[in-house]
Parts: sequence; structure tokens; C-alpha cells
Amino acid sequence: MKRAKWYLVLLLVGTLLLVGGCTDEPSPPVLPVTPTGYSDVNIPIEQFQNQPHIDVVMSTVLGAELTITLGSNPTTGYRWSEDAEISDESIVKQTSHEFIAPDTDTPGAPGEEIWILKALKRGTTTILLEYSRSWNDAGLWAVTITATIE
Repeated sequence: MKRAKWYLVLLLVGTLLLVGGCTDEPSPPVLPVTPTGYSDVNIPIEQFQNQPHIDVVMSTVLGAELTITLGSNPTTGYRWSEDAEISDESIVKQTSHEFIAPDTDTPGAPGEEIWILKALKRGTTTILLEYSRSWNDAGLWAVTITATIE
């Protein structure tokens, strides 16, 4: 009788382990990098290693600028999109985009890409930037920004 109980316990534990191992691993959640209220965001290249898609919430006032700075290493063949994909260009307009080289002589060191967007009218719009190679449509990383102009 005792032996039968042990077999049942072992069978139950084995079944639970088997069933528990069959579930899909959940993907990590996309978390905001900055809280609402910031007109500048700076995301270093290392942050994308653990989180390839980052959501950011930004806001500013009418007539001001939003500044987006993202780590970039064009020596790998990857670059951020030249033009930000803006869902409503009547709310914000991209005024500049530039690459800033690293402050070192080390080959392959990452630099930064900086976008400046002008707040044209009140409202909320979505801005998408993707990090990809020019010969490959699939982006490696992405940043989605929800921008509110007050």
C-alpha cells in the first residue's frame, strides 16, 4: 500500500513537471524608458541588447522641440531610419537628423543618432524609428514614441 502511494506521488510530480515544461515562455514586456513629461530621450545602444523594441512616452508644449538620441553603430551595417515615421505630421515635423561619431579612436565603437522634431500643433502622434541594414527590410531594433503636444 505504501509503495502504491509513492508511485502515485511520483506519477503526479512527473506529470506536473511535464505539463509545466510545455508552456510557451512569455516574451519580456515592453516598458516605457521615460515617464510622461520629457521632451528629450536618450537610449544607449546597450539597452537594445535585452529589449529590441522600446516604447517611449514623451510630451512638450506647442512650438517646442522633441529630441531623440539613440545609440548607433553604422560599422555593423545597421543604421536608424533617416526619417522618423510620424503618424500625424501635422502635430510634429522632423527638422533634423544627424550621426555623432564616438569620442574615441577605437574602431567599431558606437556613436549616436539624434533627431529633432518640432511641435506644430496640440495633439498626440506616434513616431517610429527602426534600426536595420539598407539591404534588409527586417529591422533589428525599433523605438515607438507616443508624443503629446500640449
